[in-house]
Amino acid sequence: DTNMVRLFSLGVLALVFWYGLPTMVVNCQYLCDSVGPSSSLDHVSQYGVTFQFKESRTVGQFANGDFWVLGPVTIIEISPEYNSSTRTHGFELNPASYTQTGFDGRLNGWSAALVPALPLSISGNATLVKVISRDPNIVVTGNTPGLQTAVVLTILDMVPPKDGVLSFRPAYFGHSTSQAKTTTLSTNDILWQKSPKIRPPASVTAIPSLFNVSRNFERVWLDHHRSWTVINYHPLDNMPNYGADIATDTAEAALRLMLDDVQATQNGTCAMVRYLQYGIDVWGELVGGMQWQPNGGHMNGRKLPLLFTAAFFGLQQIYDDVHTAMNATLETFSEESEVYRSPSGEVLFGLWVDCTIKGYWDSVASGNGNKACRDPYGYIDGTPHPGGFYQGCCTSLPWKDQVVALTLLPEIKNNWGNMLILEYVHRWVTFGIWTLPDPCAPYDGNTSNYGKTYGDDGTGHCIKGPGRFPKLHGTGADTGEYFSKFANQLYTAYVNTTMTFKA
Repeated sequence: DTNMVRLFSLGVLALVFWYGLPTMVVNCQYLCDSVGPSSSLDHVSQYGVTFQFKESRTVGQFANGDFWVLGPVTIIEISPEYNSSTRTHGFELNPASYTQTGFDGRLNGWSAALVPALPLSISGNATLVKVISRDPNIVVTGNTPGLQTAVVLTILDMVPPKDGVLSFRPAYFGHSTSQAKTTTLSTNDILWQKSPKIRPPASVTAIPSLFNVSRNFERVWLDHHRSWTVINYHPLDNMPNYGADIATDTAEAALRLMLDDVQATQNGTCAMVRYLQYGIDVWGELVGGMQWQPNGGHMNGRKLPLLFTAAFFGLQQIYDDVHTAMNATLETFSEESEVYRSPSGEVLFGLWVDCTIKGYWDSVASGNGNKACRDPYGYIDGTPHPGGFYQGCCTSLPWKDQVVALTLLPEIKNNWGNMLILEYVHRWVTFGIWTLPDPCAPYDGNTSNYGKTYGDDGTGHCIKGPGRFPKLHGTGADTGEYFSKFANQLYTAYVNTTMTFKA
């Protein structure tokens, strides 16, 4: 009756007052709206690609929406059909090479031998990656991508629990025995309590939608070629093209997933699932031998999602694999080797891969050549113009975005390794370019004077002078072309007040 309803309502209000409002958690079977139940089918179609089977097989989807098929299976046709004449629309079974590819003949490392013949009979656990190429008349050079989209079909030797709708797909790349390829991770394994559940202040207004984060990581990111020309591998429909965009997007997504509303909506849980799936794929690339060697802005942004995935699954193995790779070479991750501590103690920008002393001075004189080489004498930021080219446009602010994530989730920071990036970013944000003190003579406009009035003195030391770029010292603070406005606002709210810098 009415009195009972009133008493019940008062009881509920009392509980809310005493315990606080409960946290709303999505608890539905399908965490992403594109996922459905398994069924018996003779083909699978996704993102414009169709895999045709010889006979009907059990087909289902992983939590992120990618398909699996129960083996053994014989694939008799894949459309769009691989064109051996134009060498387009290729595919690979169990991709494991970071130097060769069977996807498109315009890509660096093309090998037609990696494209299997059809019909293709597959048993056991395997991964088939199919691409749709861009127009074959497009010349793929420089930063031009050659692929339009890519699709992963996973072959399994048994039906996964719950038809796979709560399971993560094994990594698309790497050796069949690696843990990233044999993973049986489930959405039930996500350690939601690891999230700092940030509720940002009113000054943070550029919060990206969880729907957009989910869509950004919906499709596989192909990223397993050991060269800056991996930019040609990046499918237009799947992922950002340039490394500075990758660094910005992966940092912005990680930060968005650290807010306090993620678990409350399907878009939020799906965004988390798809970002973690990307992290699993990066893990597979890492243990498969991939390195994101320093090359200006091209290779940044892969380390953060990898460590984020380790944190939210509690996977020590990922941390161990990261540390093993970094101990073998600092060139595993671009962020590790494009900054260094100078003899005077300042953290400076610049790499030393494919750089020489003469090459440095040639670049200063011409503005050409490697535009990210460090100062060979260790006094100032790198060439050919401190604060310009890669330092100013494409690395410093994407690194700033990542530093916010390291600050808000200390477990990632504790496992990052080389922490010079934090010092460098704070110096860039609060002070800018570093060019003093510098005992070296500047380029005088005449290349015939190299080794006389400027340049190297022949003993590995610079010819003395008033400094190469003294007027740039302390200019350009917090500038750059690639950045996340959301991350910038979080930096101001949470990072700027926790670090100090003295010029």
